[in-house]
Formats: sequence, C-alpha cells, structure tokens
Amino acid sequence: MGPLQSTFDHPRPLERFKPTTGTFLGYAGLALALFAVLYVVFAVHTLVGLRIALGALFGAVLVWVTQLRPRAAAYPDTLLLKGPLRDTHIPYVAIDEVALGQTLNIWVGDQRHVCIGIGLSIGTDVRQRAKKQRHNSLLGTSRVGELSEKADIAAPEQRAMSYHTFVVTRIEELIEQARKDAARGGATAAPVVRYTYAVPEIVALVLTGVAFLVTLFA
Repeated sequence: MGPLQSTFDHPRPLERFKPTTGTFLGYAGLALALFAVLYVVFAVHTLVGLRIALGALFGAVLVWVTQLRPRAAAYPDTLLLKGPLRDTHIPYVAIDEVALGQTLNIWVGDQRHVCIGIGLSIGTDVRQRAKKQRHNSLLGTSRVGELSEKADIAAPEQRAMSYHTFVVTRIEELIEQARKDAARGGATAAPVVRYTYAVPEIVALVLTGVAFLVTLFA
C-alpha cells in the first residue's frame, strides 16, 4: 500500500474518540476567516481585499489542520491517529504502552506516536503529576499506602470515569483483545506501523499560501 493511500477504504470504526483540545479555537478561527472572506466579497473589491481574503483562506486551512483535524479512532485491527498533515495507523498488537498527558501518547517500542487532539489541559496535567508525586512520597510502600491502593482498586465503579480515562481504557481493551486473537491465530508476521498523508490539506495549504504570496508582489 502506498504512502498516499487514503483512509476511506477502512472498515467502519469501532470507536471515534472525540477531541478534547482545539475545538473552540478551531471553530472560532474558521468563523473569523469566513467573516473576513465575506466582508471582502461584499465590500472590498481591490487588490488589498483579495490579499486579505487569500490570507484568511490560508489561515482557515492552517487552523483546520492544527486545531480540528487531529483525531483518534479505533478500527478493528488498528488505531488511527490523525495528525495535522500525516496519519499513523498502528496495529494493536504492536502497541506497548498507552499514556495520556497533554497529548495522547502511543508507544511502539522506543517510538512514540502522538495525537494532539486528545489530552489534558496544562493545568490538569501539572496538578495530576503533582498529586501523584505527593501521594508516592507520603505513602510510599507503607501499610497505609497499600490499604489506600487496595481501596482504589476495590471500588473503581464508585467514581465517575473521566473521558480521558475512558479513552485510555478503551484502547487498552482493544490491545488486550488483539493480542489474544493473535495468540489464538498463531500470527507470526511482525506488525507494521503505516503512514498516510493528508493530501487535500497539503494541496490547500500550498495553493492558498502561494496565491497569497503572489498578491504581495503584484
């Protein structure tokens, strides 16, 4: 399969994980770009107006690829991480670790694959790290610490699961199931991480960027 293959030939996803970052800024940016283009179309019929409109279009594409395009989706055999301009297709059996900080991090050996569309806010991430460090330093391996950990394990359903926890848990479930299926099937081929590229977005960035630069020297 070529590197420019699109993702449209995939089966239906088992899970589409909603983004947790960038949505507000993304749609606000697109709204501002649309306003600028409409203003130029109806009120400013000059070279400066054309320059503003093309700059707004370029900005809209940039906002789309950086704020709204990054997503993650779970397919039957692979986890899809959509990046700004490149998508990563990771077989579940190849995944060694799933971690969530300010981004969703998928580890395959020593290589980290990142989805910037799902993650904790900076403040939440810092607070959680500080809380974990405080917990470890105060409790350590003492009897109190053991009892606290057992209490957390004994009643996990009593606490509402956050969406971030759900994402990690769901991916880990799919990894475990894929490993069981591979063991039963006796699969021997090494899983391969694939990459595809966001061709429409790349073309749109190039065209709008070049067109805007042309107007600067016109």
